[in-house]
Amino acid sequence: MGVLCGHIFPFFGIFISWLHLQGHLEVKNKRLLIVGCGKLGQQVGLFAKDMPLDLIGLKRKKITSTNLKILEQDIFEESFFDKVKNFSPHFIIYCLSSDSPSEKSYQKNYVDGLKQVIESTKYSKNFQHLFFISSTSVYGENSGQFIDEFSETAPENYRGIILLEAERLMESVDFNYTVIRLSGIYGTGRNYMINLSQDIARWPEFDRWTNRVNEQDAARFILFLITQCLNNEVPEKLYLLSDKDPVRLYDLLNWIRQQLNLNENSKSNLRPILGKRLRSLIIPTLKFKYKFPSYKLGYKKLLNEEKDFL
Repeated sequence: MGVLCGHIFPFFGIFISWLHLQGHLEVKNKRLLIVGCGKLGQQVGLFAKDMPLDLIGLKRKKITSTNLKILEQDIFEESFFDKVKNFSPHFIIYCLSSDSPSEKSYQKNYVDGLKQVIESTKYSKNFQHLFFISSTSVYGENSGQFIDEFSETAPENYRGIILLEAERLMESVDFNYTVIRLSGIYGTGRNYMINLSQDIARWPEFDRWTNRVNEQDAARFILFLITQCLNNEVPEKLYLLSDKDPVRLYDLLNWIRQQLNLNENSKSNLRPILGKRLRSLIIPTLKFKYKFPSYKLGYKKLLNEEKDFL
């Protein structure tokens, strides 16, 4: 029998390979649904193009993308559940952004919207993991000490309070989930700091600590966690994602001015430096590598891309 198996198995392997070539065996990709498929979601689509994933993005307003298929869909309409049922995703990324800076809009998009997405998981027979993109605003302000995943949350404005309420919704679910708290995200088309650096009159009165993360690193880290799922590993429930170089705001703005060949603004600070410095205690233990571990690397590339600023 052992001799017979030794002869059969090599031919069986060749037969399976032949079936693949003939198209008789379908290699099924896992399915990823990106709810709120704006700039970050499209970056995820760009970096996922060579992964064994089938992607669909949903967005309130119809847009076209060369990276992935994006459907126009309001998640508060009943048809949202139909789309989830038809696509039956294994993974869902919820990265919806508020359509206005009002408290009402934040509540609708981050809390009520997340409730819709949590409910939609019941319609996917394949569902495995939900990723919720949150913000480091849930920590509130402090006197410049380092903050990590295990630090106390004490938001001081409605934005942080509402995002923390959304995070706590996740704690009540009975499936695998991950919350990713992003610091100040920047990248192509996200030029707030570049614009601010050139408009000295708009600089805030007081200096503070600020933390940055490049949009590409945010997208790559999300896919790093999805790769863990594909390898039958379960990511942690919470990560803090920021680059490794917290910086004072005035220093950041003056560094950008220097890259633009503008004179340094000698604006002085009139009080002790406040704000928070962020660092993850978990991500350094992973095999994930930042493409832009410092704001200097990320903004230098961005400035080279944005020739209109030079």
